[in-house]
Amino acid sequence: MIRLYTFNISHFAEKARWALDRTGIAYEEKVLLPGLHVGTIKRLGQGATSVPALVDGERAVQGSTAILDHVDERWLAADQKLTPAEPELAARVRELEQWLDAEIGEAGRRFFYHHALPHKKFVAPLMAQRGPWWGGMFFGLAYPKVAQAIRGMYRITAETAAADGERLLAAYRRLDEMLAQGPYLVGDRFTRADLTLAALTAPVWRPPEHPTRWPDEQLLPDEVRRWRDEMAKFRVRDHTLRVYREHRQGQAARSSRAAAS
Repeated sequence: MIRLYTFNISHFAEKARWALDRTGIAYEEKVLLPGLHVGTIKRLGQGATSVPALVDGERAVQGSTAILDHVDERWLAADQKLTPAEPELAARVRELEQWLDAEIGEAGRRFFYHHALPHKKFVAPLMAQRGPWWGGMFFGLAYPKVAQAIRGMYRITAETAAADGERLLAAYRRLDEMLAQGPYLVGDRFTRADLTLAALTAPVWRPPEHPTRWPDEQLLPDEVRRWRDEMAKFRVRDHTLRVYREHRQGQAARSSRAAAS
């Protein structure tokens, strides 16, 4: 059995999940709880304790980019591959994916957590969703410690969050210019660059094809809502929603099955 370890709340986990769903193969998703995941992931022997992590037989693959490589090489036909066959296009796609991971994925994670972690009723259900049945009780007791650990892990402060807000704005402006040139980021078809951008911005734009059940709008922290409304003027929003609609439709149903750990 192929097994994918994730956090429900992780946009990097969605990046890996989407690639795996694209293959149509059967797999088991294990949704872990932040903090309690460490022992499980350490047993994979990869040296790191982050998710997503994929176990395919005797092989363990960690990190969303490495999982996309594995999916491309092992399961996808030539016309389905996420990485273009042309060397120049492949290099551009990989360079863009790396930039998106840093400037959208990592910066967005710190910015979001800084403003969202004080709001337990918003964050805790997102973390517990699709995970172990006792997840809600765990966060009811341990949420303050989990939130503190997350701040420390990602070095989240008011200063880093402000800097990340500026990084995100600059990234959205650059992406707006790129998306004005055509329907996809690189070349004339869907690639891992489009998948990465859509997966990493999905928590902001909340596409209905995503396997997460999004919390009520009224629970959204005010600062996050104001930032989202400002970013809605850029093409990233429409691109993410369109890519989910055209390339994720029907796949998220497979991702919704998860075995609690």
